[in-house]
Amino acid sequence: MATGVSSIHTRPLRPSFPSYYFSLLKSCPRSSVMASSSRSFWASSKAFHRHEICNIQRCSTASMCSSSFQFRRDTFYNSSLVDGKPLRGGYVTEGYGFGNKQSWIEEAEMFKRFRAGGPSTKCKDGAGLNTSYERRTRKDAEPKIQTFSDGREFGKEKIQMQLTEMENPRKELVTQNSRNSMQSNFTEETKRHLLSSKSQQLDELLLDGVDDSREVTSLKILKTRNNMQSNVENGVSQLAHKLSQEKTFAQNGRHAAIAKNVALYPEINGRTTDVPTQGLEKIPSLYERLTSLYGKVLVVNTVPVAKKVVWMLRKWYSHLVHACDTEVAKIDVKQETPVDHGEIICFSIFCGPEADFGNGKSCIWVDVLDGGGKEILAEFAPFFEDPSIKKVWHNYSFDHHIVQNYGLKVSGFHADTMHMARLWDSSRRAKGGYSLEALTGDSKVMSGAQLCNEKELIGKVSMKTIFGKKKLKKDGSEGKLTTIAPVEVLQREERIAWICYSALDAISTLKLYESLKSKLSNKSWEINGKPASGKSMLDFYQKYWQPFGELLVKMETEGMLVDRAYLAEMEKLAKREQEVAVNRFRKWASRYCPDAKHMNVGSDTQLRQLLFGGIQNRKDPDESLPLEKTFKVPNVDKVIEEGKKAPTKFRNITLKKINADFTAEMHTASGWPSVSIDALKILAGKVSAEFDFTDDTEDSLSDDEIGDNLEANTDQEQEKLDVSKSAYGTAFTAFTEEAEGREACHAIAALCEVCAIDSLISNFILPLQGNNISGKDGRIHCSLNINTETGRLSARRPNLQNQPALEKDRYKIRQAFIAAPGNSLIVADYGQLELRILAHLANCKSMLDAFKAGGDFHSRTALNMYPHIHEAVDKKQVLLEWDPQPGEDKPPVPLLKDAFASERRKAKMLNFSIAYGKTPVGLARDWKVSVEEARDTVNLWYKERQEVLIWQGKRKEEAREKGCVRTLLGRARTFPSVAGATYSQRGHIERAAINTPVQGSAADVAMCAMLEISKNARLKELGWRLLLQVHDEVILEGPSESAEVAKAIVVECMSKPFNGRNILKVDLAVDAKCAQNWYAAK
Repeated sequence: MATGVSSIHTRPLRPSFPSYYFSLLKSCPRSSVMASSSRSFWASSKAFHRHEICNIQRCSTASMCSSSFQFRRDTFYNSSLVDGKPLRGGYVTEGYGFGNKQSWIEEAEMFKRFRAGGPSTKCKDGAGLNTSYERRTRKDAEPKIQTFSDGREFGKEKIQMQLTEMENPRKELVTQNSRNSMQSNFTEETKRHLLSSKSQQLDELLLDGVDDSREVTSLKILKTRNNMQSNVENGVSQLAHKLSQEKTFAQNGRHAAIAKNVALYPEINGRTTDVPTQGLEKIPSLYERLTSLYGKVLVVNTVPVAKKVVWMLRKWYSHLVHACDTEVAKIDVKQETPVDHGEIICFSIFCGPEADFGNGKSCIWVDVLDGGGKEILAEFAPFFEDPSIKKVWHNYSFDHHIVQNYGLKVSGFHADTMHMARLWDSSRRAKGGYSLEALTGDSKVMSGAQLCNEKELIGKVSMKTIFGKKKLKKDGSEGKLTTIAPVEVLQREERIAWICYSALDAISTLKLYESLKSKLSNKSWEINGKPASGKSMLDFYQKYWQPFGELLVKMETEGMLVDRAYLAEMEKLAKREQEVAVNRFRKWASRYCPDAKHMNVGSDTQLRQLLFGGIQNRKDPDESLPLEKTFKVPNVDKVIEEGKKAPTKFRNITLKKINADFTAEMHTASGWPSVSIDALKILAGKVSAEFDFTDDTEDSLSDDEIGDNLEANTDQEQEKLDVSKSAYGTAFTAFTEEAEGREACHAIAALCEVCAIDSLISNFILPLQGNNISGKDGRIHCSLNINTETGRLSARRPNLQNQPALEKDRYKIRQAFIAAPGNSLIVADYGQLELRILAHLANCKSMLDAFKAGGDFHSRTALNMYPHIHEAVDKKQVLLEWDPQPGEDKPPVPLLKDAFASERRKAKMLNFSIAYGKTPVGLARDWKVSVEEARDTVNLWYKERQEVLIWQGKRKEEAREKGCVRTLLGRARTFPSVAGATYSQRGHIERAAINTPVQGSAADVAMCAMLEISKNARLKELGWRLLLQVHDEVILEGPSESAEVAKAIVVECMSKPFNGRNILKVDLAVDAKCAQNWYAAK
C-alpha cells in the first residue's frame, strides 16, 4: 500500500481556508499519511471547514482559547497564500459567519469539545458552550456564496478534491507552494519527532538496525498516524486513508466519524453499491479503534531489529507476563492437526503498557512472511525457550505445536486463558463459548481486567468483521456469502489493519488473563466438600489445570502409532460385508417391488417410500406420501432403455410401497416417518442379519447346486424358527404370515448392519488413514481438550475418545493402534470408578460394603434387588463369584451373571443410570416397559441405598438455591435459575446436578492420576510416556523390557492419585495389561 504526503490540487484556494494551515506545513513534519488510490471525495465546504478547525488544535500545541488566539490571528493575517484580499477582521470570511473574535473562540471550542466527547468542556476563558454539533441558529451563522479568484463559486456547493495514489512509497508529495522547503528536511525532521526525549537513545538503537528503504518510511507513517490531524494536509490525507482502508464515501461532505446518519458507499472491486445507512456509523468507529492500535505496535521485519527486541524482552521485561499469539497459513484448523502442519506468517507479543520498545510502543508484531521467515523466527528462540519468562496463550496447544514445528522448544508456559475461562464458568456454551472473541466481547468476563485506559478495551475482533467481503454474483451484485481472502494475502494487501488485528489478539489475551486471574482469585476453593483455608480457584488452576494443560500438549505431541496397512485391509473387508448386507435387503425388497434391486439403500427418501408409501404426515394430515414414486439412480448395470442405442448415465426406477402395515414409531421434525438406524432397529428387533431368507450366492448357482444346498437351507430355516418371537421387532406383525414377518425382520436387520458398517468406515477406518491427522513421524496426533461441562476430556482430529464398544468392534479397530518396534503399550483402566465416586460422595454403606467385599459389583446389586436371586445364592444353586483353581475349567454350578443375566443387566443399567440422574421415565423407554414397572425396579435399587437418594436431593436443592454444584476437588458447574424454567429445563438441571459431581469427580481422579504418572521419576528413567486418556483409561508406551515394572508403577500411581494417597472412602481398583496393540491390552 503506497505511502507518502498527500497533496491538494493547486487550483486557487477558497478565501475561507485559514492560511496558517499551509504555513504550518513548513514547520510541522507530521504530515506523512496513507494516500488513497485515485478517487474523488465530495465534502460540503461548510462541514469540511469545521473539521479543519479541529485539525488546527491537534496540529499545534497551543490551545484554541483566547490566550493563544493572537498567535493564530497573526499567522492567518500575515499569510501570503490566500487568494484575494485579506479577510475582514483578520480572522475569517464573512461567509462563515465568524465576524468577531468571540465567534472564532466559540466555534473552535465547540469542535474541541465535540471531538473530546464531553458535555462540559470549557475554554480557558471559562465560557461554557452548547454540546450539540449542529448548533447553528444565528442568522450570521448562515454561509453565504463566495467565489474563488477565478470566479468559481463555493459555499454550500460541493468541492472535489483528488487524492492521488503514490506510485513510489518513498516519494513524498506536498503542495506546490511548499514542496521545495518541505522535501529538503522531511526525513530528518520526521526522525527527530519520532525520537522522544524519554526514549531517544532506545529509538536510535532500533533505527540503526532498520532497513532505510522500507522501515524508515514505516516508522514515519507509524508516528504520523498518531498525529493524523496535525494540519490541513493531514486532514485531507486522513480522509484519503479512510477511503483506502474502509472503502467508503461520505455523502453530503461529512466525515464518517462525525456525521452519524450519513449514507456510506462501500467500494468492492471497484464497484460502488448502495447500502442501508442505519447503524453504519458504528462500522467506521470499530475500524478506527482497531487501526488506532498501530501507533502502539513495533513492527519487526528485519533480523537486526529482532535481535535487539529479544535482548530487551529478556533483559528488561523478563519479569512481566507475556501474552503470545500466532497467525498461521496453509492449515485447515478443523481438519488438520497443527503438528507438522501450517506455516507462521506473523506473531505478536504483548506484556503490558509497562514495556516500551521505543517511542511508547508496547506491542511487538513480527513479520515472518516477508520479514525473514525462519531466520527471523529463530532469533526469538531464546525468548520462547526461556522457562523463566512467563507466557500466556489462548488455546496454548495450537500455538505450541505451530512454533515447535520450526524446531523451537516452547517453555515458560504460565496460563491458557481458554482453560481459565472454563474453570471460572464451565457453562458458557449458550453464552457464546470460549473463543477469544466471545470472551473479550463479554463485559462480565472482562470486568476484572486492570487497564490503564478503559477506552482501549476493544476486545478480539473477528476476521469476518474486518476483512470479510460479500461474494459477487455473476451479474455483479452482492451475494449472501461472505468471503475472506487468505491470511497471507491480507497481511500484504491490508497491512495496517492486519497488523492491528493480529496484535490485538495478544493484547486481548493479556487483558483476558488479568481479568480471569482476578475472578479466580475471588472464587473460593472447596476440597472434598470442605473450604480450603486461604486458597482460591486460582490456586487450584496453578496446582492442577496449569500442569495438566501442559501435560495434554505433551501427549498430543507424542501421538499414537497406527498400522495403516491393517486399516486398509479392514476397509476392504468392511465394504465387502456391507455389499453383502445391501444385497440381502434388496433381494428381499425386490419380491414386493421389482425395481428395489436397483434402489439406493442409503437414501432416506427411497427407504421411506418403500416402507411407508401412502402414509399421512404426522404434522399435516393433508400431506401424504404417494403409493409409488419414480427416482433417478445411477445406471450401474448399464441398462439400455427402450428407444436408446446406448446405456445412459442414469436410469429411472419406480418404487412402490411394500404390501405390509409397518408402524412408524419415530418421526422426523417435519412429520414424516423416520428411517434412521434407531427407527430401523425398532422394526427389526434384536435378530441377526445372518438369518436372511435367501443365500446371497443364489443367482450364481445352478439348479443342481441349489438342490445340494436344500438340506443346509432347511437347517437354517429351523434355526430361524427357534428364535424367540420376542426378539423380533414390529415388522414381524406387519405381515399376515409369520414367515414373511420373520424374513422382513432379518432383511431390515441387514439394513441396520449396512448403517453400522458405514458408521465404522466413515468414523473410524477412513479417518485414521488420513494424512491430515498425522505428523511426519506417521503417528496420529489428536487434540485433547478440557471442554466439557463436567471437566472430562474430549478429543478431535480424530475423536479417539469415541472408539466403538468392544462387543460392537467387529473389525477390531483398536488393533490398529500399535507400539513402535521394541516398545509395548500399557493400558490401565479404573474399575467402576463413577460408582465408587458415588459411594464416597453419598457415604452409602451398602455400596461401600459391596466394594470392600470385592467381586462383581453388578451381580451384588442384582443379589440385593431380587429375592429369588438371593435365595438361589443361599441354596448354592448359583455362585456369586468364582476363583478358578489349577485344573478347574468351569465352576461347579452356574455363575449368577450367567444364570440371571437379564436381572444382572438391569442392575448394571440401574447402577449407571441412577449415577447419571436418569429417571423411571427414561428407564421405561430404554427397557421398553411401563413407567410403573420401571419405577418399581428403581425403588428396589433405592431400598438398600437410601443415602444415595438423600444425597441426590441435596444436590438438587443446591442447584436451585446456589445455582451450582461442585466436584470432589471443588470445580463448580453453574446452572441458570430454575425460577421460570420449563418442566423440561428444570428436569435437565436436576439431572445435571446429580451427574456433574459424579462424572466431574471421576475426571478429577483421572487428572490427578495422570499428573502422578507424568512426574514419576522412575517411569521417566525407564522411558515410559503417556499417550492418551479415554475416560477412565490411560495408555502409555515404552520399552518392552521394562513393561512389567512400569505397569506396577502405573497401578500404584492410579490407586493413590492424590499426591501418593487416596482420599476416598473406597479403594480405587485398577486393571492394567501390557501388549503390542490396544485391542490385545483390553
